[in-house]
Amino acid sequence: SAEQLLIPNIVLAGRVPPANGTLALDMTSCPANFRVWPEFHNGVAAGLRLPHNHANGAEGKDRRTITRTWIKFNKPVTAAQDSSSSGNNNSGQAPTPSYAHGGFLMALGLRGYLSALTTTDLTDYLTQGTITTTAGIFLGMAANKRGSCDPSVSKMLCLHVP
Repeated sequence: SAEQLLIPNIVLAGRVPPANGTLALDMTSCPANFRVWPEFHNGVAAGLRLPHNHANGAEGKDRRTITRTWIKFNKPVTAAQDSSSSGNNNSGQAPTPSYAHGGFLMALGLRGYLSALTTTDLTDYLTQGTITTTAGIFLGMAANKRGSCDPSVSKMLCLHVP
């Protein structure tokens, strides 16, 4: 499908009974990186909504496959890509990093789709991404290739994981 996967925002408000009033979490006293890992897990949850990849074709004719192109289409825009595509860098603000995208990559690995990415794609993610993107790639590739003894994944993990 050519549609981008929407990752919903995390709602930090709740209802208080019996009047059913809304109570919002005050984020002013929280550290700046307070939402990093909750956003990661939100991305995992969004990615797990995708169907499993069945390589044997047992799912029927109308089954949609997730390709490398679709995965790259869902990659968030980085500061370098944003300034080159807009032609100017007058905004003065770098875009907020997408911590949820790392979780989305992990979910793709759990569903069996992360092997669609090439070694070059993985290297781009590892060098240009956030800590959650790196964790998502490592955990997703390990889950995607589990039981296969894939030497490229073993080398990648041995090189980067102490």
